[in-house]
Amino acid sequence: MLRAFITGVLARDHQPDAPSSCWPGGERTWITAVDYDTGQPAVFGRPGAPRVAFPDAVVASCSVPGWYRPLRIGAHRYVDGGVRSGTNADLLAGAGLAHAYVLAPAASLTADSPRGVLTRAERFVRRRMTGALLREVEQLRAAGTQITVLTPGPDDLAAMGGNLMDGQRRMSVLETSLRTCPAASVTMA
Repeated sequence: MLRAFITGVLARDHQPDAPSSCWPGGERTWITAVDYDTGQPAVFGRPGAPRVAFPDAVVASCSVPGWYRPLRIGAHRYVDGGVRSGTNADLLAGAGLAHAYVLAPAASLTADSPRGVLTRAERFVRRRMTGALLREVEQLRAAGTQITVLTPGPDDLAAMGGNLMDGQRRMSVLETSLRTCPAASVTMA
């Protein structure tokens, strides 16, 4: 279903006769996954990475263990890059970028005090993800890259709830993020 959606978007926005060959942004678009059998990161789109169709890279990067099975591409099986890191921002450290935008939906630079057990447990994990994000951001800063980070704020966290995989909250999360995103990014020079 996701592959068909991505293929449809590519067909609409690019060449309808060859949507799987389109790679939006060229080598500037990197999509991370993890080789399920070796644990090594795969950065699709980066020079030297395995060449895969864009829809396959997206599906691999969304193959969350426990929810979706690994995606087989050639002889390898891939899962969500979040298995390795919530953002994989550290993989940009050697890229010589002047500026990087890091979208970190599993982290949060603002704390809240939820009451429910599930939500408190989710915030415990989120704090760990935020610590990892800040370490990765520091690696980028040390490499001379200016970083803009976007994480959920209190309204976004309330819309998401304690189960990030709850599909019934999708529209509420989207509507909330459209309202909160313009003020939520933090630039870390």
